[in-house]
Amino acid sequence: MARKVIALVAISVGLFLIFQAAPSVEGVAGEQDKAKSEKQMKKGAEMGSKIFMQYCASCHGVDAKGGGPVAASLKKPPSDLTMVEKVDGKFPTLRIQRVIGGEDVVEPHGTREMPVWGSFFRRKGGEGFAKMDITNLTTYIESIQQ
Repeated sequence: MARKVIALVAISVGLFLIFQAAPSVEGVAGEQDKAKSEKQMKKGAEMGSKIFMQYCASCHGVDAKGGGPVAASLKKPPSDLTMVEKVDGKFPTLRIQRVIGGEDVVEPHGTREMPVWGSFFRRKGGEGFAKMDITNLTTYIESIQQ
């Protein structure tokens, strides 16, 4: 009888310890997901930086503050993209993606009849690549907020 009680207590303690460890395992998984997400964000920002330098820096400048070599010839100066977050206190991810994609018109970017980067990216590599380029470019712009 004593053996059965000891075995039952041992099993109970074992199960208790397993269930107590479960949140720790979830915590480790959450930390791994966070690290993976941060790594993906960093990679996206690196890719976005290259896209920015190729397609956006001529107007917005290599520092993204609006002083690119083409800026002087525009009717309205390009936005300082390092300060986008300051407008409403949080980064407007969807708005930036819509502007890049051509769904929202920004006066200095021209009318819908003029090419916008989203349509160019779609022609270059299809819808999937366009979304990836727009996401990476948006991630880069978010990463340079001051």
